[in-house]
This record gives sequence, C-alpha cells and structure tokens, in this order.
Amino acid sequence: MLIPDFYTVVNFHADKDQVNARIRLNPGHEVYQGHFPEQPVVPGVIQLQIIKEMLEKGLKKKLLFKKVISAKYYSMIIPGETPEPEISIQFKRTEEGELKITSQINSGEKVFTKVRGVLSLKNKSFIPVF
Repeated sequence: MLIPDFYTVVNFHADKDQVNARIRLNPGHEVYQGHFPEQPVVPGVIQLQIIKEMLEKGLKKKLLFKKVISAKYYSMIIPGETPEPEISIQFKRTEEGELKITSQINSGEKVFTKVRGVLSLKNKSFIPVF
C-alpha cells in the first residue's frame, strides 16, 4: 500500500478477468488535512492508486499505469459519507502482455469514478505515453 492506513480491504474477490473489492476509508487520515480540511475528499490520483493496488492484489503482481485512457470523476468520495466504496475492475490482456482495464468506484447505485487505462508489469521496461 503506497499510503499506509488510508484504507483497509473489507471484501475482495478476483477471477480470471475481473477484480471486485470493498474498502473502508480512514476518515481521520492526514491526507484529508490538505485535501481539504473543511471538506475532506479522496483525491483523484489516490483513486487511481487504489484501483492499481486492487488489481495488483488480484494478480499478485506489481503493476504500473502505462496510460490512462480516460478518468471521469462524477461525484466526490467523502470519507465520512461514503465509508466503504466498492471497486470493480474488468481487464483483458493485450498481445503485448499489458492489461487493458475498465474500472469503476461506486457505492450502491451512485457512481463516483470511471477509469479506463493500460497497465504493465512493473519489472517490464516501457516508455510511458503522456
């Protein structure tokens, strides 16, 4: 976990082409002192990190985001109001050995974030596309 104690995994399931998890956010984490003190929200970059970490947990391999195709933030994740967001990730392996993902963070019917991207094995060299 890149940011210790930011969340804990409550429920986790992985199979050959998808990962589903529910996490419990730590509303007292120091990240929220800067983002933002009066209205804490989970930063978008941390949401990307959580998606990557859940996929790593499912595959038992270290990964890097090679490319974010799209990241859409529909609603703020407020730790006190959304204590246990759900993460769903569908992935396909490409001919190059990378993983193309479609993922979503939600709570029930409320969708917070949708991300599509390409990840690569951490030990495999590549040049990132920005």
